[in-house]
This record gives sequence, structure tokens and C-alpha cells, in this order.
Amino acid sequence: MHYRHSFHAGNFADVFKHTVLCALLAGLSRKDKPWSYLETHAGAGRYDLQSAGATRTGEWQNGIGALWAVDNLPAPLAACREQVRALNPDSKLRHYPGSPLFALALARADDRVVLCEKVPEVAEELRTALGEDARVILHRRDGYDAYSLLPPPEKRGLVLVDPPFERPDEFDAVAGFLEKSLNRFPGGVHAMWYPLKNRHAAGKFERRVGRATHKGVVLEIETGAAAEGQMRACGMIVVNPPFGFEADMEPAMKVLVKELALGPRAAYRMAALVA
Repeated sequence: MHYRHSFHAGNFADVFKHTVLCALLAGLSRKDKPWSYLETHAGAGRYDLQSAGATRTGEWQNGIGALWAVDNLPAPLAACREQVRALNPDSKLRHYPGSPLFALALARADDRVVLCEKVPEVAEELRTALGEDARVILHRRDGYDAYSLLPPPEKRGLVLVDPPFERPDEFDAVAGFLEKSLNRFPGGVHAMWYPLKNRHAAGKFERRVGRATHKGVVLEIETGAAAEGQMRACGMIVVNPPFGFEADMEPAMKVLVKELALGPRAAYRMAALVA
């Protein structure tokens, strides 16, 4: 059995991650030069929130569902919701896009989207969700080997590492990938998502990334939900963020914490990356 994101699509962690993604791609698009987007664990690309898995957990209701009708969202959060609404033209929330669809929707004519997905049936779902688009390259391979695809011809871009965290050594795998990736693409933007279930492991990971590069920012969100074995906090480390990224994300993080809070201890963290 492999991880199926359909159980968790559209939850608070997805909305947080995709808000960060929208902010990063908007930052890259401020320059006319084309960018490349590389994702190591792409997933199926499109998720049905009325599927058996999504209905069983209901996590999306405390994620994108809680933001569906909120007014005056900050730019990155508004861009995230706009892409979800584009997938639901009848204004009824039924489908949620994965990161590849966000990237493709925000890509300009000369930008490029490179995706890795090693599970054959998931890769086929992703191919169907993407349709025919000359800007997309889909590799059916282990995403941790994707550093070999760097640097991109565009010489600028974003690498998103968003694994399922099923492996006991997943933090080490992500950090090892980053070290290899930065060796080949030192100026590239790198964004790495992680769950905050084991704060000791997450702190160790943060320090290792800090030793690899000091040019980064740490973002974390805590919903304040009661601990019942369910993830209630997650984070992302962004290396080489585009100019203005932190200023764009600060108001978005405040709104995310306010609207997605499930308890009095809901909070967020934004901090410079240090060793």
C-alpha cells in the first residue's frame, strides 16, 4: 500500500503549502525571464473531495472549506483559492488541485513544469489531470533522483519537495536531496514541506538545512487541534526565497491561523533559517 493523498486533499496543510507555492511562483514571475518548476513527489494532480477517502476524513472542511467564502484574502491566499475555484466553475466545492495544477495554472507561455511521480497508477492519473500541454514534462521516477535534472536550462526556478513522510528516514532523505540539488543549482528556490509530529526530528532537519545554506526562511502553522493521532501542525523551509516573499506571506499566515484554528493554541512561526 502506498500513500494516497485523496484522504487529505484540501486540508489545512494543503492550503498552507499551496499558499506558499503561489507566493513563490508570483515572486519568480515578477521578472520577465522564464522559470522552471520541478516537483519531486507530484501525486495525482486532482482530487475529488466527495470521494470515499476524502469523505471519511473530512479534513478538507477545516482547510479549503473554511476559506471558501472568506472575503479580502491576502494576495497569496487569494491566488490559492482562485485556482481552486477555477477547478469548480459551478462555485460548488467538489475538486481540489494538487501542486502540479497550481504550477501549471500560474506558469506563463515560456515557463516549464517538470514533474516526478514513481507510482505508475498515480502517474497515469496525473497525466490525465494535466491534459496535453507542451510546457509539462512528466517523469515516472523516484523524485529523490530528480537532482540529476538540475540545473534547468532556464537557470532560475523552484524545486518543491513534498514527500508523503512514510519512510522513517524521510527527513534525512529530503535533506540529502537538498544538499545534492544545491550543489547543482545553488541559486534555485527550494521549498520543502514537512509534518510537525516529532518536533525533535523537525528541529534536527532545520539545523541540517541551515548548515547547507543560511539563505532561507522557516514557516510553520499549528491549528491548535486536540492531539488524537492526527496531524495538527506542519511547516515548510524555503531556501533562496524570491524578493518580497516574507512580506507577502506574513499577512497570509495571520489569516490562515485565524480561519483554520481548531483550538486556542493555534499559531504560526516565520523565522530566518539558521544553523
